[in-house]
Amino acid sequence: MPHFRTRIPRSRFTGGKKKIFNYNKQPTKDAEQAEPYYLRTGYIHPLYSPSDKVVTGDYASDHPHPHGLFFAWTKTSFRGKPTEFWNQKKQLGDIRLNQFHGTEDKGRSRVGKIEQIYTKGKDSDEPILRETWEISVPEQKKSYNVFDLTSTQTCATKDPLQIHKYHYGGMAIRGNAAWIPPTKDEAPVGKMLTSEGLTRENGNHARPRWVALYGPIDGVTCGVAALANPDNFRAPQWVRLHPSKPYFVFAPMVEEPVKIEPGKPYISKFRYVTFDGEPDTKVLDGIWKEFAEK
Repeated sequence: MPHFRTRIPRSRFTGGKKKIFNYNKQPTKDAEQAEPYYLRTGYIHPLYSPSDKVVTGDYASDHPHPHGLFFAWTKTSFRGKPTEFWNQKKQLGDIRLNQFHGTEDKGRSRVGKIEQIYTKGKDSDEPILRETWEISVPEQKKSYNVFDLTSTQTCATKDPLQIHKYHYGGMAIRGNAAWIPPTKDEAPVGKMLTSEGLTRENGNHARPRWVALYGPIDGVTCGVAALANPDNFRAPQWVRLHPSKPYFVFAPMVEEPVKIEPGKPYISKFRYVTFDGEPDTKVLDGIWKEFAEK
């Protein structure tokens, strides 16, 4: 497939001399261990903490379809037929890089623009959605890394995409495999915390401003927080906090369906903060307030 043949397999985004993340233009090395239907491009991994710890995961043995930092709708339909962009084993949809437009300096930030497409997977290569990511990486702080991501999804045809009411799907993060419980009977290694002080035990389907995922990696605690902009559709959106696996997702269809229609772009804005140690709620609240007023 053409998205597996890019000359440069990934693009690294940095802030000064600091590694921030890689954007994958073709499947990562971890994909070699997965079934072909799990192969994916068009997502961020690895995502680094300030001390260069990798806080995202990819092709996890227990759950191979969440990929790093990614956007995927779950229970959907197009032209009356079911589509699915999250559970890749169903082969009812595909997401991949279409065009990497490059990066440029804008003020004190490095900005990249990327186009991805959503198709019907094994049945057809016809695009359903076109999605543009604009990623802005400013000069970095010593105590944390930060960048902004704006996703704009538009219909690729004259037909809408129907996103059905469901308990998860949307903008998600899969955490490092080090945060997977050793067995099903053991407690999760990775922790979650929301802006309202809730955890994975009591915060599922709450509507927070931000969510942090964190835990030990090579003996060092670190993590990532996703901050959602108040301009987003149905903000504050519901969140799916998985009860044991290290991932969460902002899911606007938890209580009501969503429809992406021709001529009506679906725009989502997020700010990501990686950190070492445990999440500092005062710092994250301050960064969210700055982002909300931007």
